Amino acid sequence: VNHRDDASVALRPDSDIVATAAAEMDLAIPVAHFGVMKRKPAGVAFSHGIRVRRLAKVVAAKGATKRSGPPVRTSQPMSVASPFAGFPRPSAAEITRFHTVLAKHYGERRQSKRGTQRGTQRGPEILDTVVGTILSQNTTNTNSYKAFGQLKQRFPTWDAVRTARPAAVQRAIKCGGLAPKKSQWIQHILRTVYKEYKQTTMEHLRAESKQGVHAQLERFPGVGKKTAAIINLFEVGHPDMAVDTHVFRYALQLGWVPTEEERLAHNKVSEGKPWPAVTRDSVYEHLDACFPDRLKYSMHLILTDTVGGLPVHCGA
Repeated sequence: VNHRDDASVALRPDSDIVATAAAEMDLAIPVAHFGVMKRKPAGVAFSHGIRVRRLAKVVAAKGATKRSGPPVRTSQPMSVASPFAGFPRPSAAEITRFHTVLAKHYGERRQSKRGTQRGTQRGPEILDTVVGTILSQNTTNTNSYKAFGQLKQRFPTWDAVRTARPAAVQRAIKCGGLAPKKSQWIQHILRTVYKEYKQTTMEHLRAESKQGVHAQLERFPGVGKKTAAIINLFEVGHPDMAVDTHVFRYALQLGWVPTEEERLAHNKVSEGKPWPAVTRDSVYEHLDACFPDRLKYSMHLILTDTVGGLPVHCGA
C-alpha cells in the first residue's frame, strides 16, 4: 500500500488550515478546502469518548505561547528509540511549527490540574478513563460516551460492575458496540486488580513510571499502547503521544512515517535493524520518540478532538 496515495484521497484537495500548515512547513501533500472556519466553544474537548472539561485555557496561539498548569513529568525516562531509525521525519522543529499553525485555528491545549472528568461528582479515576477508552474502540465518541454513562448509571461503583452478571453489563454498554467483548475485557480488568490489590482501583498507577503504566495495562486483553498512552497523558502526567485513528491517518498523510516502498528499499540495503511494518503501534513508538514532550498533550488533543479540533474539518 502506498500510504501517500491513500492520503491524497483522504484529505480532499485544497484545505485552508492544513494547506497553510503545509505551505509554512514546505509539505508537499494534497489538502482540502474547509471554507470559513467557525471556532468551537473553548474549554471542552471530546476525544476517545472522554469529555475534557475546564482546561486551564484553550488559547489561540500567536507565535510563542506561555504554558500553565502542572509541569510535565520527565524524571522517569523511557526508551525513545524510533523503530524507523534514520527516518528523518518528523523533526522536533517541524512539529513545533506545525503546532503553532494549528494552534492559531484550534487553540493551544493546556492541561488542567484536575485533568479529565466523566460527569461524576467525585472527580476522575484512572479506571474511568481505562473503561471509557475501551468503550471508545470501533465506535463514535458520542456512542462510547453514552455507553459509559449508562454503565455508571446502572452500576454506580466499579465493584458493582466487577460482581455483576456479564449479560447485565453487556446490556448497559450495548449502544457502544462490541458489547460481549468489551464487557468481558472490562470485568477481567476489574477482577484482576481486585484480586491483586484487594480493592477495585487502578490509582496505584499514579506512582508508576511511564513504562510501568504501559506494562501494567498492556497485559490486559483489549488494552493496547493507545490506552496506556492516554492514561499516561491524561491521568498520570507522563508525556506520551497516543496514536488513535486520527493521529495514525494524519501521520500517513503528512509523511511522518515511511511508505511501503521506502520501507522495503531501506530494508533491502540496510545492515542495521529492519524497519517494521507501519502499524498503529510502530507509528506510536515513532511519534512518541519524535514529538517534543511539551507539545504531546496539546498536539494529541488538536489532532483527535471531535468537538473543536482538526477532525471536525479533516476527519479520519
